[in-house]
Amino acid sequence: MNIYIDESGSFVNASTVGKWNAVVAVAVPEAARRGLAYNLRQLKLRHGTPLAREIKLNALAESEYLDFLQAIADLNLAVFCTAMDAGSNTLAIVRERQRNHVSEVLRHVDKMRHEGGRLGVQLVASQLAKLSPQLYLQLVCQVNLMHNVVSNAIMYYAQHCPSTLREFRWRIDQKNTSRTDYEDAFEKLSPALLQSRSIAEPLMRVHGFDYSHMTQYEIEKGAPNYLKDEYGIEVEIGDALNIQKIVRGNIRFMDSRLSAGIQVADLLASGVRRCLRREFADNEAVAQALGALMLQAKDNEPSVSLVTLASAKPLDDETARLVLILTAHSKRMMKRSL
Repeated sequence: MNIYIDESGSFVNASTVGKWNAVVAVAVPEAARRGLAYNLRQLKLRHGTPLAREIKLNALAESEYLDFLQAIADLNLAVFCTAMDAGSNTLAIVRERQRNHVSEVLRHVDKMRHEGGRLGVQLVASQLAKLSPQLYLQLVCQVNLMHNVVSNAIMYYAQHCPSTLREFRWRIDQKNTSRTDYEDAFEKLSPALLQSRSIAEPLMRVHGFDYSHMTQYEIEKGAPNYLKDEYGIEVEIGDALNIQKIVRGNIRFMDSRLSAGIQVADLLASGVRRCLRREFADNEAVAQALGALMLQAKDNEPSVSLVTLASAKPLDDETARLVLILTAHSKRMMKRSL
């Protein structure tokens, strides 16, 4: 499975609500990868954009964008999105949550038996502490997004294309030619944070689905050994998956100009952000088209994962209506018959 990730927005705190930012992941089975690249190529040709150049949402007519969304809806892909309103968090709340997060990373460091492991955890905590508030918010959203990809894409493709679960290739937009502190911190932090979350929220497995291609990601004896060996934490989980291996096995930050998938993720993230900000002429039509690419969430939750660090507040009526449209048009998670 190829997973392409990009974001739209700076995640800088805003003084008013409705200033949405979005991070999108596009999960694409290998069999559909060329089809995705073909549709992006056709969009560029129709628009007159050189194939070697990226095409951005603000360069497209709304009708062109809708046509593109409808074209890629025929592919066997799944889109995941996490969105955050920059006006829902104060700087004080962000900094407090960041400090608490650093403390949580260091909570078991004194129990670690190996000096190298302790130094590694301390380095990661230091990197996390040094992130600017906006980059910290971006990290929170991206980790949330990756958890949704791992938990929901596995269930979906175990029904529709089990062989794509043999390998996970993560491709994330690289912002500079040289590796940034954020990228380094993200690559080191995200696998451990995802594995920790999976203990509190174990991945569901459905009897009758085909998980046979995932044996290399299964954890023997039901629990991650490192939790006991390094931290002295006793955990028992049946049929657990090694999420660290799923994420670390094949992850790369790369120039979006070299990746059709990342370019598509950029177009989708920009579309979700603009739709939630109600900046399209026909926001409802775009919400329907974007929703058709997403997966139904569990417990009737929105297909777009809405994240805030502060106490959740109700959405305004129009934004809530658009989120309902996105959700109503999303793909069914479960086949009608097994």
